[in-house]
Amino acid sequence: MSTTEFNYKFIKEHATPGSWRRGYEYHLKDMVYDNYPEKNFYMGKVKGNFQDHYNTDLIFKKNKVEARCNCPLKEEWCKHAVAVALKAIDEHAYEDWLETKFGMEFDFPDENTTTEVNPQGNYIFHFNPKRKANFFSVLVRSRETGKVVRQIEPILRTVIEAQKQDPNFELNNSQKVELLIFQQLLKISRQDKKAGWYDIPIAKFGPMFSLLSKADEVLDEKTKERLKFTDQEWKLVLYVNVSNTPGTLLLSLEWQRPDKDDVYPFEEVRYFSRHLKWGRYKNIIFPTNVAIQSIPQNISKSSFTDLKDAEGGKFIYEDLPKLRQVMDVIVDEKISKLMLEERPPVNVVTMGIDYDQSLKASLDFEYDGVRVPYSKSTSDKVPYITVKKPDEDIIYWVKRNIKHENEAYAMLLACKFVPMQTNNLALEKENAIDFYNYYLKQAGSGWRFEEKDDMSFFKLMDDPFRLCAKIDFSDEQPDSFDIFIYGQAGDEVIDFDEIYDTIQSDEKYARIRSLGFVEYPAQNIYSMMRSFNSFDVYRNPDNRFTVKTYRAGLINELKNLGIELILSDRFKTFWEQMSTFSTVEELTLPQGINAEFREYQLKGFGWLWFMYKYGLNGILADDMGLGKTLQALTVLQKAKEEDGSMPTLVIAPTTVVFNWESEIQKFAPTLSCLKLQGGERKQFFKKIPEYDVVITSYALVRRDIEKLKDINFRYIILDESQNIKNATSQTAQAVKQLNSMHKLALSGTPIENKLEELWSVFDFLMPGFLFSMADFNSRYVNPIMERQDKIVEKRLKLQIYPFILRRMKRDVAKDLPDKVENIAYCELTDEQKDFYLQVLDSTKEELFKSIEQNGLEKSRLSIFSALLRMRQICCHPRLYDKKNVKNVISSGKFEKLKVMLEEIVSEGHRILLFSQFVDMLDIVKAWLEKTGIKYEYLTGKTKDRQGAVERFNNDPTIPIFLISLKAGGTGLNLTGADYVIHYDPWWNPAVEDQATDRAYRIGQKKKVFVYRLITRNTVEEKIQKLKTIKRNLVDSVISVDRNITKSLTMDDIREIFSVD
Repeated sequence: MSTTEFNYKFIKEHATPGSWRRGYEYHLKDMVYDNYPEKNFYMGKVKGNFQDHYNTDLIFKKNKVEARCNCPLKEEWCKHAVAVALKAIDEHAYEDWLETKFGMEFDFPDENTTTEVNPQGNYIFHFNPKRKANFFSVLVRSRETGKVVRQIEPILRTVIEAQKQDPNFELNNSQKVELLIFQQLLKISRQDKKAGWYDIPIAKFGPMFSLLSKADEVLDEKTKERLKFTDQEWKLVLYVNVSNTPGTLLLSLEWQRPDKDDVYPFEEVRYFSRHLKWGRYKNIIFPTNVAIQSIPQNISKSSFTDLKDAEGGKFIYEDLPKLRQVMDVIVDEKISKLMLEERPPVNVVTMGIDYDQSLKASLDFEYDGVRVPYSKSTSDKVPYITVKKPDEDIIYWVKRNIKHENEAYAMLLACKFVPMQTNNLALEKENAIDFYNYYLKQAGSGWRFEEKDDMSFFKLMDDPFRLCAKIDFSDEQPDSFDIFIYGQAGDEVIDFDEIYDTIQSDEKYARIRSLGFVEYPAQNIYSMMRSFNSFDVYRNPDNRFTVKTYRAGLINELKNLGIELILSDRFKTFWEQMSTFSTVEELTLPQGINAEFREYQLKGFGWLWFMYKYGLNGILADDMGLGKTLQALTVLQKAKEEDGSMPTLVIAPTTVVFNWESEIQKFAPTLSCLKLQGGERKQFFKKIPEYDVVITSYALVRRDIEKLKDINFRYIILDESQNIKNATSQTAQAVKQLNSMHKLALSGTPIENKLEELWSVFDFLMPGFLFSMADFNSRYVNPIMERQDKIVEKRLKLQIYPFILRRMKRDVAKDLPDKVENIAYCELTDEQKDFYLQVLDSTKEELFKSIEQNGLEKSRLSIFSALLRMRQICCHPRLYDKKNVKNVISSGKFEKLKVMLEEIVSEGHRILLFSQFVDMLDIVKAWLEKTGIKYEYLTGKTKDRQGAVERFNNDPTIPIFLISLKAGGTGLNLTGADYVIHYDPWWNPAVEDQATDRAYRIGQKKKVFVYRLITRNTVEEKIQKLKTIKRNLVDSVISVDRNITKSLTMDDIREIFSVD
């Protein structure tokens, strides 16, 4: 064994950590006395805790050192032995014995720092770290004279001058270092000229250590011994261990030096300053890896530190991460496994019942089995929890997650817990029921709930509450059905009045005897009562609610509210057919019908027959061209065969009266038909009861109402029922005076512009179904149109849904050929453009003045008139003012039309040309006659309308049919044409679509091409853009576009009347 092995490291390795620590502390406290060497022994006495002293001996052998102590500790290297051994090491006792015994020689370079090398420098430096507070001091003495050098500037100047005089002048390495030290002293020090010392602030002294380490000779001013400076860094290492004392961490600070394998406790090295990374061991001065100020003061007081309970937690979670950034830290494996596992606590809620039937609770947090109560006071919250596991001899710390604790407490407050004066919480009864039955189930794995009392008091019944509605036809009112409302929970039936009284008193729960609480769906019940009000439901004294059968849409609303429906057999059959638009039983077609039916037409007939059987009326709103007439005639034929003859009155636009007559002859020839027209019709009024079907027009029914209103018809059928869309019109008022057992409206566009139009049609079909006009506006129109109220919109839809059957071509007539829609843009001629701009300026000035004076809404008619004038000029200036436009005889659109017509006709196609302006049709007609192209012509003044249609359909040599939009836009079947041209597009796309469907309907075999002629850079183009944008503003009750003029804003108007 070499002598270097009997050192601090040897003792630490042979002693337990506790004995090493306690022995070192005894050594520092100088508790060893009467110590002396004798032969191969080193003996000493150590002051004791339980007796005056303990006798301790070291036995020196050549290859080892043994210890012997009379203390009760059963270990060789007890704390007393460690203390005596440290004393022997300081005195080099073992090395002295080896030298005496074996003649060995030893050197102690940390103490003997003299050098045998001749110094090459000219100066000796003295170092005094304690001459002046907060300063380190350096004194310079001449090696040659021994005198203090008080001025170093002349020395520097002499060297500079010598270098100038002699280019070969050169300093040796020691002299160069001395000059660098002088320069640094001048830069950072203040000189005490009397004493000669250079005082340097401690914070700036770091570079001086590096320079002094290269100097030949630096003396300790106090001991006059030579100091050895080195640039080799000593490392301070922190050891973290489990102490023998339960619940305690043991921290050990030790130095590791680069040139020796030994142990140096923290106190062995003196720090010059807490800020400087330089230390001193005996006469060695060296750089260190860490400044003392980086180490918490409670740790840097000594080599060993005990941390108990929360102090250990603070060290692990706060100090240790920072220390690892500045120094080496070695953590015992037991601690390393556990110390940084930040596991969230379990939230423990302990619940009980208070005297007032409220729920009381306390909140604790369990960290690895250790519980801490929640505290509102920040000062009460110890941030770390000490976890002791005696079975495993493990101790570790858990950092309390204060944020988690506060969030958990906040969650309880969100569950409506109320804080009490202590840290307890309370819930009043209703909220307690919510909490116990709902929140507990949703709490998740991070929560645990413990019950001090029997908490089943708050439990909801296992069987959920059901709101039920028994529904059957009314025995007292044949046109109504009854709804009996009650509640049920398990076998318990609950009276509706009891339920309603409970929710009216703002109580959410009711206790059903001893079975538990039930929750009443208050919002659904209130919604149900609002629906009852909307559907005009009458309440009887015995909890029965009576409602008209035509308000069966209420059933869907009850179903959507989660109400359990219990339908009688007869009502169930009725409801299934009504809600699905289908019949349960097999329905045979009447024998007198002569037609091939498509599947959707059979379903339509089934729906109509269902409505007939149950005395209900509705709208057949199939897309144009899907055979509404055939379906209506089929139900008339069926009614005749089932219930005998009785007259039906069909009211249609004048242009399609003849169409009904031909359709009857074609599809239902056994139905006798009477057509009321011309002056001779009056002689047939008395014969009406003899006919199955009587056909008249809207224009004539106004005149004949006094004769017709006294006749009781089986059916009144309105074809193109939008003709009564204005409830205040004479036509609508006349039609509503007629009497019949059943009513039916046929229309591809039940709503063209406004919701009020729907009310007018239903006011004819089922008066009172949509209430009065004023009620309808307040209940539906205003909320839907002004506030876009989706709930009200849905309610209206549910109410009318069973009474409107609407199918679109794209869905049911998939064998129809394609329809190709195009916009053909035209340009104004130069003279037409000048005239257009001239009128635009005057019109705009007049219009905006009207809006400024009267407001936007009251100027709608002026807007319409202004737009009409500008559109007329776009079509042809002659439409605007025949007298004043003699000089403007050309129209760019008309020129475009002529080219299109010639080209289309030359290719063998046939055309329907629509215009709202009869004068424009006359201009086209004159051109056709001039060019020799055959045509048919239909306007409101055409007497023989049927003849015009038949000639066009039967004579393929007639390629063009000129049609006034209003006179021929509905009711006609003109499938012989495969081109449709809208010369002047109408405001409302729905009206255009109706006109287009004169050609694009069942029976069409060719692809249909639709052209809209639009004049560029005019109001036509701008309106077309607005129509495209606003086409999404669709009435969602029934899918029909609105009239664009009804929704123009001020910004729209400015844009339309602007000039590009």
